[in-house]
Amino acid sequence: MFDLQSLIIGVILIVKKYTCINIKIHSESNDDDYKNGIILLPLVGLAIGFVASFISSFKIFYDGFFVSAFVLSYYCIITKTVNLRDTYRTLNYIIKPKNQTEQISGTIGIIVICLFYFSLMRIVDVTAVLLMPVAGYSGLIILSRVFHRNKKGTSVIKYCDKYHSLSAFGISFALAVVINYKLVIPLALTYMISGAAVNIMDKKIKLLPNSIEGFIVEITQLIFLIVTYIFKIT
Repeated sequence: MFDLQSLIIGVILIVKKYTCINIKIHSESNDDDYKNGIILLPLVGLAIGFVASFISSFKIFYDGFFVSAFVLSYYCIITKTVNLRDTYRTLNYIIKPKNQTEQISGTIGIIVICLFYFSLMRIVDVTAVLLMPVAGYSGLIILSRVFHRNKKGTSVIKYCDKYHSLSAFGISFALAVVINYKLVIPLALTYMISGAAVNIMDKKIKLLPNSIEGFIVEITQLIFLIVTYIFKIT
C-alpha cells in the first residue's frame, strides 16, 4: 500500500544524506522510509542540476572559466562533497596504500576529477549540466543490480530492488526527453559504459565498501559529460 508519509520522510532522509540541506524530522523513521525515498533520488539530482544549469547559463555574459569554477563550487557545497569524499576513499581502497599516510591515489584522483568537471562544465550545453546529477544518482540505483558482492555495508545499494532500478531508468530517460531529447543517446551510452566498468570492478573487489556509492555517482556523471561533449550535443 502506498504510504505518502513514508515517502516524504524517505525523501527528507535522502536530501539530508546527499545535500547540505538539513530538514528536521519530527517523527520516527525506519529502513522502509529510506527505501521509499531512494525512488525519488533522481529528482533530488534534478533539483541540484537545475541550479547548476542556471549558473552555467551565465556563460553568455561572463568568462567560461569563471562560470565553470562557480558551478563546481556550488556542486561541492550543495552536496557537502559527500560523493567526492567517497571517491577519495574508494580509490585508496582499490589502490591500497602501504600505510594510511600514503593515500596519494585518492588525492590524485580527486584532482583529476575536479579538473574534468572544471573543463567539461565550461564547454558542454547547460542541459547536460542539468541532467548530469540525474544521470549520476540514477546510475547508482541502476548499477546496484550489477554488483554481486555482499551489499550490507552500503547505505543505498543494499536497499535497491528491481522496481528501484526500473523507476530510475524510466525517470532519467523521461527527463532526458523533456530537457533535451538529444541527450537520450549519451545517457544510454553512459549506463552501458559504467555498467561494464562496474562489472569489472565487481570481479576485482572482494568486499563492497560504503564509499563505492559516491564513486559510482561521480564516475557516472563524468562519463555522461564526456560522452555528451564527444557527441557535441547543443
